[in-house]
Amino acid sequence: MKIGITNLKGGVGKTTVSQNLAVCFAHMGYKVCIVDTDTNQNSLAWNGVRDEELPNILVVGATDSNALTKTVDTLHKDHEIVIIDGTPSLSKMTTRIILSSDLLLIPILPSGHDFRSMTQFFERFEQAKEFRNDIPAYFLLNQYSNNLNVHSDMKGILAQFDIPILESTIRNRVAYNKTGIEGKGVYEYQDIKAKAEMVRLTKELLDKAEALNFLQN
Repeated sequence: MKIGITNLKGGVGKTTVSQNLAVCFAHMGYKVCIVDTDTNQNSLAWNGVRDEELPNILVVGATDSNALTKTVDTLHKDHEIVIIDGTPSLSKMTTRIILSSDLLLIPILPSGHDFRSMTQFFERFEQAKEFRNDIPAYFLLNQYSNNLNVHSDMKGILAQFDIPILESTIRNRVAYNKTGIEGKGVYEYQDIKAKAEMVRLTKELLDKAEALNFLQN
């Protein structure tokens, strides 16, 4: 399975989600790798400080949009799951990520600025569907809180894009920042709540992947 994690806006958690999903998949026994498409190469740096005693997760840098699909397909031959850590730009790379993925995950913060950026992303998504119509995509609410009305209202606002919202959400937790610096995922950290919510997200994606025949257990 090839999972593209993308959004045109920076700071929505694409890299954090990519790294933590990869860690969860690895601990569940899947052979997983990350393709880092951002010029900052944060996932590559994260892997560089990752403890060798932890499950191995290959991270490959791929900033050339013309080579992305070939890189992803080659890695997929040896890995059950390839996660594409997207770049925040309205560029050819975004289209390549969409077309190279079996399934798209779109992290979004529950704020007006993030909602406005989705209009541009949705236009790019619709353009990509002219080349491949069957692209399952899902919103993932990041830094979410049930106690804030604006966060709950965001679900209704996103409905206009005709892209389903995952039941799993990610809260604003220190654990995500700390583990990102240490080359870990929250699955490998002492924050039980952070670990539980990432496991829920991973299992929800696995359920959808199996239903779509992208991954067989």
